[in-house]
Amino acid sequence: MKHILKLSLLAFIITLMSCKEDKASAQINAENTAETEQSNSVEVEQGTVANFKTYTGKELNDWLPDTILEYVKEPTSLEFGSETLHQIKAYYQYKAGHEKYIELEITNGQSEEDLSIKSSIVQRIEMNFAEDSEDGYTKVHKRNNVEVFEMQGNYNNSSTLQYVFNNQFYVRLDGSNLNAEELWQFANQLNDKALTNR
Repeated sequence: MKHILKLSLLAFIITLMSCKEDKASAQINAENTAETEQSNSVEVEQGTVANFKTYTGKELNDWLPDTILEYVKEPTSLEFGSETLHQIKAYYQYKAGHEKYIELEITNGQSEEDLSIKSSIVQRIEMNFAEDSEDGYTKVHKRNNVEVFEMQGNYNNSSTLQYVFNNQFYVRLDGSNLNAEELWQFANQLNDKALTNR
């Protein structure tokens, strides 16, 4: 009787150990599958990113027209990135007066700094929300086949557009004394004249 009890107990322990091993094996397989899928996803994204050439801030500036609509680029305002930040910042002043101006920031490339800027824009777009208030509005929407984060402040008549153009250029436009529609007119010219077919 004791032998039967011992054998039953031994069989139970072996069964329990076998179940634990199966569970551990299934968990390892699931983790490996998840890692493989994540790795493939990163490779696809990097493959997409690697398909375009990276340009320096000075090269980006060379494409920017001196005049876009009624706005003139201020050469003294230019800021270039660095070896690890492929970016240009420029100010465009309204011809008829200094009360209207647009701050432009374009970043491209695949460095850690470049991608962190892209990530901040993409995160805003992925929030995918709209909010109206007395002070203005904030919304994420699609315009001209581009997903964009758009903000309008009524109090100080300022506006902001943030978007990724052609999966390559990370663009931010801040307008002072400009509504979002006026800023869009500038953005459309910028996209067509400076960023298309690069």
